[in-house]
Amino acid sequence: MSAERITRRRVAAALTAALAAIAASGPASVSAFEYGGQGRGTPVAVYPSHEAIAAAARFLDTRAGRGSFAIVDSAGRLAGLRVREHFATASIVKVMMLVAYLQMLEGRHRGLEAADTSLLYPMIHESSNNAASAVLAIVGGGAIARVAGESGMTDYAPGVGWWAFTQTSAADQARLLSALPRLIPARFYAYARYLMSGIEASQSWGVPPVARPRWRVFFKTGWLPEEGVFTEVARLERGGVTFTIAVLTSGQPSTSYGEQTIEGVGARLLARAP
Repeated sequence: MSAERITRRRVAAALTAALAAIAASGPASVSAFEYGGQGRGTPVAVYPSHEAIAAAARFLDTRAGRGSFAIVDSAGRLAGLRVREHFATASIVKVMMLVAYLQMLEGRHRGLEAADTSLLYPMIHESSNNAASAVLAIVGGGAIARVAGESGMTDYAPGVGWWAFTQTSAADQARLLSALPRLIPARFYAYARYLMSGIEASQSWGVPPVARPRWRVFFKTGWLPEEGVFTEVARLERGGVTFTIAVLTSGQPSTSYGEQTIEGVGARLLARAP
């Protein structure tokens, strides 16, 4: 046998042995790494971190009234504090109304017209209650319930007497914001993002002030000051990282206190973000 043939066989044997060793090591040996380009394995961090979630929970436990928060992290996992506790939505239910309306348009095979934007824009941009009531009258309560089902909500109940009293949990709302790309018809998704990223400054409290400009923030706030209810949902995107936040409170002693409660949760969740 020639020296060249012997060398080839040795190389083939070495390659086979190396591949067998990799296979035997199993997925656990590589599960913490993602290909980072240029032949490098780069650890994949999950955001927010466990430490950030714990810090947010400790902060919320120091605040007056009741409070809960939930996140769907960048790996798609749910975490938070009292994530299944029930609260009134206040105006964050308008995100569900927006989704239901856009789904209705898709079902009717038509695009956005002036009559549609004359309702949807003020409902989200300035949180018009009159516009929200008109949207709900058009889509119907069944469409809102369908959105709840499609997003995986387990704590949803329609409001009694007024849509602002819709019952939800932080887990429900974090899942909703995470599911927006599949819930909203593709041709309307850019419009929904435009609405939820351009809310007027007076209503951009809570998460946006501590997230911007580092993150793109798509959000909706809600409040019922007479009941101390302050709520917020947000979808945050930066580079390849996306996660969602929902903070629900009641019994807040003042408007500024309620806004600061949500801002404090957001600040701690983002403190160790990328």
